[in-house]
Amino acid sequence: MKNNTFFSGKRALVVDDQELIRNMLNKLLTQLGFAEVTEATDGSNALRVLDRSGFDIIICDINMEPMGGIDFVAMLRKGANIRFDAKRARTPVLFLTGSTDKDHILSAKGLGVKDYLLKPINAVALKARLTKILTS
Repeated sequence: MKNNTFFSGKRALVVDDQELIRNMLNKLLTQLGFAEVTEATDGSNALRVLDRSGFDIIICDINMEPMGGIDFVAMLRKGANIRFDAKRARTPVLFLTGSTDKDHILSAKGLGVKDYLLKPINAVALKARLTKILTS
């Protein structure tokens, strides 16, 4: 995958309970040109990370323990644990999931999730979704 200057300087937060997925996304995002990729192991960990720093995009799994993606985004949108910066609560979210469960998709849309991508991760589809989200 060719490095894209569009993503230069961008910061991403990857939230997934599987180390393999986090590592793969970290590598793909770095190849795209992201300046920084930070990882979190679940939604509660991601909220703590967001309390300290802001990001251009959050890429998040839906099914995680102890706090999954739906609960994480609900807390994020309410501004939970995000001190002094309401902009962080509005950070665009791309859901990654192995599930085609319509309830998950409807819940995600209701929370303002920008898009979702089915696993396994396809680098071309990831780049297209990120470009769409970050230009809208």
